[in-house]
Amino acid sequence: MKGKIAALGVVVPALLALSVSPASSAGVTTAAGGGVTAKGGGEQFVKLAMGVGCWFRADEPDRLTVGSHKLWGSVTITRCTPRKPDKCHVIADIANPIRTLERNDDKWRGCRKKTVKVPYTCKDMVSKHQYVTVGHLTMIYKGVTNSHVFKSRTVTQFCG
Repeated sequence: MKGKIAALGVVVPALLALSVSPASSAGVTTAAGGGVTAKGGGEQFVKLAMGVGCWFRADEPDRLTVGSHKLWGSVTITRCTPRKPDKCHVIADIANPIRTLERNDDKWRGCRKKTVKVPYTCKDMVSKHQYVTVGHLTMIYKGVTNSHVFKSRTVTQFCG
């Protein structure tokens, strides 16, 4: 049984990566040489074009107060390069190893420092389960697009 759950833990993020699609990507090409580089503290950088991109991170799901029945996950664009992408699309999910539980879609907006939060209401506080925050970031600059799916560390919480 543990082997099947571990296999799902590998398959689900791959499926999430395949499910990312911009709201409208007609006539948009993928950035050549665009990529993702890691930075300390879980922060990553997505490059869209030479000198254009944003840093981002996904925070672990947690409660705002002790005993709260809500877990909060957040995805943050921490900063962008001086030459900003034209538009950004950020989605924040709280997921368990099998599926997405809650989603907050920030839609297409200008790229700037921002945080997208997503709440998940626990049904019971008796059993422990694993949760992760999954972020989806898509950027457009002069008709070129780049997308990236990323996640926080998995945490175990009393929440069912």
